[in-house]
Amino acid sequence: MRIGVISDTHDRLAAVDNALEFFVAQNITQIVHCGDWKSLTTVQYFAERAAKLGLTVQAVLGNNDTDVTEFLNYAAVAPGNFHISEGVLEFIAGTTHIAVYHGHHAPTLRRVKSNSNYAIVLLGHTHKPNIESENGRLIVNPGSTAFSIPRSREWKPSVAIVDTDTLKAQIHFIT
Repeated sequence: MRIGVISDTHDRLAAVDNALEFFVAQNITQIVHCGDWKSLTTVQYFAERAAKLGLTVQAVLGNNDTDVTEFLNYAAVAPGNFHISEGVLEFIAGTTHIAVYHGHHAPTLRRVKSNSNYAIVLLGHTHKPNIESENGRLIVNPGSTAFSIPRSREWKPSVAIVDTDTLKAQIHFIT
């Protein structure tokens, strides 16, 4: 199974559209968002667009998603197949155990990355696209669709596609 991974959208709705359209063009039907939506408006927009496109969304909240109760309450009634968790989200795709965490709390990040139950760990927070293997686990940060840290004119929005069968991932720069 191939999963589309996005993170750190920070209220940039045009970038959300570009990413979702890219995933649809790649025949991706399952999306993971690694947090930092920024506002409830972005969560609502993402959920509505994903529902119209027939996408399943699993997501976590990030350190900039401050109105946790509002986000979780909306997710409970969101259209389509849309789910948001606070903290670490764990799920199985096929037979592959996956953890999703924004990455902003160092002790939790260390615990998630070192947990041998997970074959894949999906992270956000740094805005830097990265694919690595650590202790036999695939660790993927898709980067950001909003901006780079530090800010750079050469930066391009990025997402990732993860293959849960082969445990391989690719970063894709989108416009």
